[in-house]
Amino acid sequence: MKQRGTALAVTGLTALGVMLGAATPTQAAAAPPRNNSNTEDVLLVHGIDWKGTASYDCKSTWKNAKRELSDRRWKGKVRSVAFYKKDKNCDLRIASGNVNTKIKDLGKALAKKIDSEYTSKGKSVDLVGHSMGGLIIRAAITGVAKADSGFPSKLYVEDVVTLGAPHDGTGSGAFCFWATQCTDMVKGSNFIEWLRKNPQSSHGTDWTAIASDKDEAVGEDTATGGGVKHWVRYKNLPGDGDHSKLRTVRSGTHKLTYRNLPNAQKSTNTGEAPLDWMVRGLYWQKLR
Repeated sequence: MKQRGTALAVTGLTALGVMLGAATPTQAAAAPPRNNSNTEDVLLVHGIDWKGTASYDCKSTWKNAKRELSDRRWKGKVRSVAFYKKDKNCDLRIASGNVNTKIKDLGKALAKKIDSEYTSKGKSVDLVGHSMGGLIIRAAITGVAKADSGFPSKLYVEDVVTLGAPHDGTGSGAFCFWATQCTDMVKGSNFIEWLRKNPQSSHGTDWTAIASDKDEAVGEDTATGGGVKHWVRYKNLPGDGDHSKLRTVRSGTHKLTYRNLPNAQKSTNTGEAPLDWMVRGLYWQKLR
């Protein structure tokens, strides 16, 4: 997103990184402008169900993220995504799969939904992915960028924020080796090797990755891999279970290190919460 220098009407956004031309019936929708704004729709993509029941309650999973965006006066729609057959209380369904549905296929389904809901209408969208959800997003954009079979010809995705996503793969596949989605995520798998680093949609995409050094499921190195330009690494969020807390913690001050290329990384003992940085990543081009 290019900086416009306009003030953000979002409370507390002090640190971080449309009018859309209507398509005529006889020509494809023009690419929307890239800018800093809080008017983009946001799609929230959850992760794998480690228990194997292939079921998420989107309302409880994304309650804090939706509340954070609402409190920051985000003007675009915020829509949770369902891809397991048993998912419930979600806003948008892309598939009815299970833990053996390939992540690449879920990426293709997400790409098709983005195309039909946004790109084909000349609109762009922002995306947030927790854990495997970040890889589903990356697969969607990679497949389009590579012009793989079955993917749309283009996508307009302006910003992506991932929360504890294993961009470079994980060694935790052994915990659910029986599930295709787990083996897809193992470091060196065909799927991980197929993904592009920092994949770009048809009008450019700005990536931000958020991680914790105490994430019990996804290490901070892989969670900030994948060639992203902007990342935040927390130093042990309060309590247990940092993997889930990356998508739930909204308050407090925290020890963290952040990087915004081409600048050097910086550290602070009074950093903001993960969901605060999530909103910044959706708004700004740079973590500032």
